[in-house]
Amino acid sequence: EVYGVATFYSLFSLKPRGEYVIRVCDSGPCHLMGAKSIFEILEKELKIKVGETTADGRFTLEEVSCLGICNEAPAIMINEKVFGNLTPQKIREILRELRKKK
Repeated sequence: EVYGVATFYSLFSLKPRGEYVIRVCDSGPCHLMGAKSIFEILEKELKIKVGETTADGRFTLEEVSCLGICNEAPAIMINEKVFGNLTPQKIREILRELRKKK
């Protein structure tokens, strides 16, 4: 039963995750507003694919169905903080700030 619950809910994982878990929303509104380009930028910048964690253990990239802020699409959630109205430049700035933290 525990295994069933742990594998059903996306917020649980059986694998270790990075220090920063980046969840990219791919709901209808986010998809229409450019979620695909957000995935592409993150995969390129982090050198990982969705479902993977960087070799240094800092970042994990995941896809989620909805973050509940459709009016600010496209959106991501990093750990517990949500970012909306994203552009390629904003994504790069967010990653730059996270990389500065130790």
